[in-house]
Amino acid sequence: MEQDLVDLLVAEHRRIESLFADIETARSPDARRAALDAAVTVLAAHTATEERLLHPHLPAALAEYEAAEHRRIDDLMARLAEPNDVDPAFEVLLAALLEAVREHVQEEETELFPRLPQSVRVTE
Repeated sequence: MEQDLVDLLVAEHRRIESLFADIETARSPDARRAALDAAVTVLAAHTATEERLLHPHLPAALAEYEAAEHRRIDDLMARLAEPNDVDPAFEVLLAALLEAVREHVQEEETELFPRLPQSVRVTE
């Protein structure tokens, strides 16, 4: 089955946003941690998909920019594993992660994806 790469990535973006909403509305620390862990797992898989399927279609400088954004997000995710949910540093890191990912998603969906050729496809 063939699926448009942009459609696949946008669907993953919506899944990530849904998990972020779960993080932000969690009623307990355990629920928030579970949503964060799920978001980190989905983000890691999404990054791998973009790097494997999207980046080869980009000019080298743009692929490097995207990779640098991914490294910044990966760093925030790794740093979130260190403090617990009641550490003040946790809130700062969590807010930074949510903002960085949301900015990255917006940039991809409004600037990058519209410029991709229609021929970019992925086989599943």
